[in-house]
Amino acid sequence: MPTTSSRKKVRKNSSAVEATREILLAGSGGQGLILAGKMLAQAAVAEGFNATYIPSYGAEVRGGTAHCHIKIGHRPIGSPIVEDATIIVVMNEPSYRAFTPLLRKGSTLVVNSSLVPTIGKHPGVKVIELDLTEIASKMGSMRSANMLVFGLCAGLLGIEDRKLLSGLLTDTLGKKNPALLGTNLQILAKGVDLGEAAAKS
Repeated sequence: MPTTSSRKKVRKNSSAVEATREILLAGSGGQGLILAGKMLAQAAVAEGFNATYIPSYGAEVRGGTAHCHIKIGHRPIGSPIVEDATIIVVMNEPSYRAFTPLLRKGSTLVVNSSLVPTIGKHPGVKVIELDLTEIASKMGSMRSANMLVFGLCAGLLGIEDRKLLSGLLTDTLGKKNPALLGTNLQILAKGVDLGEAAAKS
């Protein structure tokens, strides 16, 4: 996904205005993090930001780590590769080991606690431990944990237009799986709630 120009004026009080944000989402093939990252970049563009999105499929078909890089900001974005992560979401142990070296002071690390049982020390990093898989499962669809991640990241980044987020989800998944649309929307809203609460903590 190439860098895209802003399409509308952004609120001056948006929490994401000041600097380019670098987000990395990682998990195993089949967890849907690639789609979540793409939708996050699309939401950012719709909110008026520049955004880049680079998926990495790697060996996911063999159970390896699948991840994607997203950058969001107002200035032109050069390299789309995350180097100093603002937010990292890791859904499993291999992703935790592979990508936590990209954390820096002030980063936020979101850990899917049921699949990452041991978390090391990360000085200067906000660590959010959530059983994302279990939350999605209890809400009706374990496979929709990626929509929980999408909403969580939107909330952390200050992408506040819930109608926009819901519309994007509906356009992306509504026809593909209409029976799960209501559940997905509820899971998305839960993710936004979690992200907004974490951003304030």
